[in-house]
Amino acid sequence: MGFADVPDTVRSRRVVFRRFGGPEVLEVESRPVPVPAPGQVRVRVAAAGVNPVDWKLFSGRPMHDAYERHLPSGNGYDFAGTVDALGSGVTGWEVGDRVFGGLRYEAQADHLVIDPAGLVDVPAGLPLTVAGALNVVGRTAWASVASQDVGPGTTVLVSGASGGVGVLTAGLCRLRGARVIGTASPGRHDVLRARGIEPVAYGSGLVDRLRTVAPGGIDVVLDTVGHGTVESALELGVQSGRINTVADYAARGAHGVRGVGGADAGVDELGLVAGLLAAGDLELPIDAEYDLVDVRAAYVRSMGGHAAGKIVLRTDRG
Repeated sequence: MGFADVPDTVRSRRVVFRRFGGPEVLEVESRPVPVPAPGQVRVRVAAAGVNPVDWKLFSGRPMHDAYERHLPSGNGYDFAGTVDALGSGVTGWEVGDRVFGGLRYEAQADHLVIDPAGLVDVPAGLPLTVAGALNVVGRTAWASVASQDVGPGTTVLVSGASGGVGVLTAGLCRLRGARVIGTASPGRHDVLRARGIEPVAYGSGLVDRLRTVAPGGIDVVLDTVGHGTVESALELGVQSGRINTVADYAARGAHGVRGVGGADAGVDELGLVAGLLAAGDLELPIDAEYDLVDVRAAYVRSMGGHAAGKIVLRTDRG
């Protein structure tokens, strides 16, 4: 019997890597459908996000944050799907509930088992594709904005404002009544304008362009991409305590800027972000969707650095 002929009820796919390297190390393997232990919930995954931290992990290269890596390993963190089995003793969840969250090294799979404390309800009207891309960027954006006093009368610079973290960061600042300036490539400026964000091209001459756009100065800088954003902010006279970077680890130590990120927000904050998305108050664009078996291609696109929003793996079999 071939792989495609094995019933869904007895097999489950997941992305794994058995050595470190580029996207070529990723494989899709078959395993028995996992069984939830007492106190666990099994989720039938519909969508799983692709994040830069994933490829940094499977590359094996050193990282600033401490992550345990063991081979062989599963892959991915963000997921959304439907509860399809409950371990004994689980209360508050039912088979059929739409849920999302994060589970490191387990998300890119047909099924996963998880402590239900890590689950968040998917609000009505929010597609599972979007929810499956939300965990990392939602928590990171919420925590970054919350690290500063952002409100009416505040001028905020968000670097990488068209990326997954950046678009949510800029949107949350707008909801607080701030004026938001966002760096992006020129091809994405019209998209930013449509979201109420004033676009500025990144790269050489950024400081001069920002002085032109904001002659009265910039109050807060929320850096999602690095690439000298912190140094540009300091040159503009922004106080170090009013700069938060989730990307430039060296700048945190060198300049005393803040480094508040996803670890500083949890499931409650995720639920709030999901509610804003479902209500249409925030937008999380999906750059591309790939079938699970095309996981290598998804990471090639991610590593290219040109995604306009989130990349998502779909596990649907049609």
